[in-house]
Amino acid sequence: MNPKTSKAMWQHTFDGLRPEQIDAEWVARGGGLEAYVFDGKDLTDASDWQALEKSLRHARGLGVKKLTMHFPTDHADWVHDARTFTDLRRFCELAAEYRADGVVLHANQFVDQADWLSFDLPAARERVTERLGVLDEHLRDTPLWIGIENLPVIGAQGIDYDSVFVYPEDFRVLTALNSPRIGVTWDLCHWAVTCTTAASIAQLHQRQAGVTPLDLPPLPVRHIHFASFAGHAMPFWRGECFEGATPQDGEVGGELLARMLRNAIDAAAGTSPEGVGVVFEVQETDYLRREKCWETLDWVNIRPELSELNDMREGPRG
Repeated sequence: MNPKTSKAMWQHTFDGLRPEQIDAEWVARGGGLEAYVFDGKDLTDASDWQALEKSLRHARGLGVKKLTMHFPTDHADWVHDARTFTDLRRFCELAAEYRADGVVLHANQFVDQADWLSFDLPAARERVTERLGVLDEHLRDTPLWIGIENLPVIGAQGIDYDSVFVYPEDFRVLTALNSPRIGVTWDLCHWAVTCTTAASIAQLHQRQAGVTPLDLPPLPVRHIHFASFAGHAMPFWRGECFEGATPQDGEVGGELLARMLRNAIDAAAGTSPEGVGVVFEVQETDYLRREKCWETLDWVNIRPELSELNDMREGPRG
């Protein structure tokens, strides 16, 4: 990719069933949005779907330039559960109706720590790939992309895994679909957690880690999630990993984190006329009075390799 063609549009995420979480000023300045439904149980009733549609209408009414959607992660095994797969298709159809660019999707194959050593990862990837093929065929007449997200090497509490797609090579199985629709949502927080964990383990074994922070998957990067982290989760050890720290407060050095982000943006160059969507997945203290996404934007604006990509209008906040 030619870095000179790289463009990005900064997004913030919001609970797709609570449109009041949308920061109208963010949108007015040219920022994008990602509507995230957290739990599959939140899409049980007709009223839930109506609430999601109301949020999407509200976002479009504000004039948002880039809109993406994130399918539930908890209680949402779309690979094995027929009802959840039907919900996934409906979710994607709604995304297409409201002209969302794409849908972010996790594998959602959670495995408890006690069962992990006997879990057949290659077989799980094949099942996910097969189901994605069915979804791809269902969506063939829409311009929607599906961005499969990389997950960290272990859950934030160190007690379970959803590690079907963690390392770049894990995505190679999806190239068999030969689909222009199926791509990757590259989560830089998750990749930073994975790289630092792999480096620590490799150090103990006196070997190289085998991965670097700038590695990318063989499938096209269609979308990016961005944040830092604090703390590590490891099996059998107390402690948690806090995902969603701002770049200023996380454990990854600012220079490296900026290089990782620019590297991913360059890899996605040309995938969207207005630029690849970069979602600031930072955890807010109060989602009705956002501060962390604005702090992240401030950080982006002082990084030369990133500020040149910024089209959001500047000025004092209202």
